[in-house]
Amino acid sequence: MKSYLLQNENNLQQMRTLIAQLTQPTVVDFEETMLLPTVRANTRLWQVNEELAGFAFVDDYNNLRFEIAPKFHIKQLEDEIIAWGITCVQNRNAETGAHDTLDAAFSRDNSWQIALLERNGFVQASQRTLSYARSLDVPIVPYPFPPGFQLRAANGASEIENLVALHQAAFGTDNMTVAQRLAIMQAPDYEPELDLVAVTASGELAAFCICSIEAGKDGEKVGYTDPIGTHPHYQQQGLGKAIVTAGLQFLQARGTAVAKLGTSSTNMPMQRLAEALGFTCVSEKLWFSKEVAKHDQ
Repeated sequence: MKSYLLQNENNLQQMRTLIAQLTQPTVVDFEETMLLPTVRANTRLWQVNEELAGFAFVDDYNNLRFEIAPKFHIKQLEDEIIAWGITCVQNRNAETGAHDTLDAAFSRDNSWQIALLERNGFVQASQRTLSYARSLDVPIVPYPFPPGFQLRAANGASEIENLVALHQAAFGTDNMTVAQRLAIMQAPDYEPELDLVAVTASGELAAFCICSIEAGKDGEKVGYTDPIGTHPHYQQQGLGKAIVTAGLQFLQARGTAVAKLGTSSTNMPMQRLAEALGFTCVSEKLWFSKEVAKHDQ
């Protein structure tokens, strides 16, 4: 077995092929994520007899993400994937002076991945990521925009900095950068008309909902209405319900069978919004973290 850093488009195609062959892949938003140079630099592939056995990368938030072909579930490969994740975070911590952990998230159904993490000293966190879904065969209750606000599509790269600022303000975090927002816009499945924003009468960005459509395993179209966020200055005015409803109507008009969204187990307002719009919680991801020692320890 040999391993090497991501080198070219051929490597990316091998990774796509592996993901497509898996019954239950765990790496999502692959195309979008792989547009980021920082992620590409932290991506390693493993090969056995010219066949891709697995790959792993650490994203910009120190999350370890990996896939292994079923016939290559061997301890050596699993150990090397964990070691690669540790190395990536060690290098990043050395550069930034931080003491960040190596993190990972998997559905409760991903039993062997969770067992692998626990065997390697990862500790489960209390926070979870909840996945909600609703059928688009069910009528969508209209929620009009409050007076003074209107809906439009985002204006692409020309307002990228304002879109990033809106995202950061809505979530009270810096976990969105210009590079990451551009990667969303440059992903193959991105549809500009589904990148929705609500604006004030003066044109200020007040809320957003990035919708998308992908093909499900059974051929049905699956729609997504997240991330969703409202600037703190405009919260509790009904913008969230209005913009997600608009997104659902767009998805329904395109023949999408089901809509999904995700949120944190600690985000009660988003959970209430989802349930008010007919979504039901259908699954959850568990989060794990591992302390990473310094290089010299």
